[in-house]
Amino acid sequence: MNDLEKILNNTGNISNAIGNLLKESTYKDYDDLSGLDIDRKDEEQLFLLDELRGILEKLENVKRDIDYLNRSIIYTGFLYKNNRGRYQAGNKEFTSGSGIEVLIYDEFYENDRWVITSVEHNDDYYLVGHRNVPMDGLKVRIRELPSMYK
Repeated sequence: MNDLEKILNNTGNISNAIGNLLKESTYKDYDDLSGLDIDRKDEEQLFLLDELRGILEKLENVKRDIDYLNRSIIYTGFLYKNNRGRYQAGNKEFTSGSGIEVLIYDEFYENDRWVITSVEHNDDYYLVGHRNVPMDGLKVRIRELPSMYK
């Protein structure tokens, strides 16, 4: 197993630990941590509450990203514009706001690489941050849905 795979495998433990912390802190139920029993007249506890809220928000994002990377790739194919004027790959249609994983050429690495971005629409659909990359025929991959959507 190479180093990247080893590190990715180890992130599962981190994701679980973050999940437990989010649950224990009541962040999952009250993202403002209002479920915690604190003295709201104590300036130090209010300071800690604000700081922890910011930390937990970042940790929730880290968990989301780790969980995304650990989801299986269920489809790899090419985008095409369907008869509704939207881009599609396999049975997935991409519209404004849709997250998408695309293979694009990276000038820095002088190689293709996978990029996570999203689709938006103005006169036509485009990739956020890669507006000059034509979508038609672009290679994409789709990961399995998170367990909460199955």
